[in-house]
Amino acid sequence: MLTTLRQIIEQVLKEPQIDVALNYLVKKTREALNVDCCSVYLAEEERQRYRLIATDGLSKESVGKVVLRFGEGLVGLVGKTNELLNLADAKSHANFKYIPEVGEEEFQSFLGVPIEKDGAVLGVLVIQQKESRQFNEMEESFLVTLAAQLASILYLSELKEKKKTIIIKYL
Repeated sequence: MLTTLRQIIEQVLKEPQIDVALNYLVKKTREALNVDCCSVYLAEEERQRYRLIATDGLSKESVGKVVLRFGEGLVGLVGKTNELLNLADAKSHANFKYIPEVGEEEFQSFLGVPIEKDGAVLGVLVIQQKESRQFNEMEESFLVTLAAQLASILYLSELKEKKKTIIIKYL
């Protein structure tokens, strides 16, 4: 499992386009953990919301369009508490929010972990399963480790974009 984790991280680091990297990450994470869905929601600080940016298992048409306000839904709860959330029956949780266009009706289990750097939540990494079950410690550890690496990648990507903007501004 550690080899798979390393391979995912190395491939994501090699990819210059963040959207391609994230699509690879969700696909390979879904395969590695043998789950029905893997998704990444990124924080938009200025608008106080999370946007679905990559998924393997939810509706592809919802990517880039679906947003949840900070604190809204299970994703928002993970971001608000900055803690992982492992649920066998996600729909029965008080924070569950049904979004028809996402196509997650069949999923029961939910594991969400914050993508966090220096206390700031940059997003939320989620896996989901059709069968109702608690995700085990290995799956939690895999996702937490991947989210930590992803936080560094996103942070560096953001710094590169800011640097480009500054350089262009002064040209």
